[in-house]
Amino acid sequence: MIFSEKEIILKNGEKCILRPVSKNDAKSMIEYLRMVSGETPFLLRNEDEVNYTIEDEETLLDNKRNAPREIMMVADVNGIIAGNCGIVSNGNLRRVYHRCGFAIALKRAYWNLGIGTSMIEYALALAKEMGYEQAELEVVDGNGRAKNLYEKVGFVEEGKNIRALKYDDGTYRDEYKMIKIL
Repeated sequence: MIFSEKEIILKNGEKCILRPVSKNDAKSMIEYLRMVSGETPFLLRNEDEVNYTIEDEETLLDNKRNAPREIMMVADVNGIIAGNCGIVSNGNLRRVYHRCGFAIALKRAYWNLGIGTSMIEYALALAKEMGYEQAELEVVDGNGRAKNLYEKVGFVEEGKNIRALKYDDGTYRDEYKMIKIL
């Protein structure tokens, strides 16, 4: 979905633009995904699993931009993608039409500047405008910073998936299901 850009002022005084992705972001998005996947163990993919072609990423970004009930938002700080988040439909069946998934990630250099809170609040407002009544996400056990942020904006823990992620060293992490009524 195409939505209006929103300017925010970060805690360090810099400007940040929350905007829809475009296919021109493909190369930068791939680089961003590699970086954030290597900075934290709390995302679904490893850095070496980010192996998209520019053409594939252009198609994905264009599809997200044109999807009527989904968004992909980037946080743009001086032309650098500092973070992204998305609202994803749970499907078109009437029994799940009111629900959406939510995901977010930020580069470590941009943590604690207010981007995460601003992105979540704007994305959830857009989700509500699209007719969603409930947003859902998963947070990995041990990611207390993210869990605290989600609770701050109104998400509530509703369940647990044990051994949800398996790491290359053979260890596991649980995931918590969190929900926010919009």
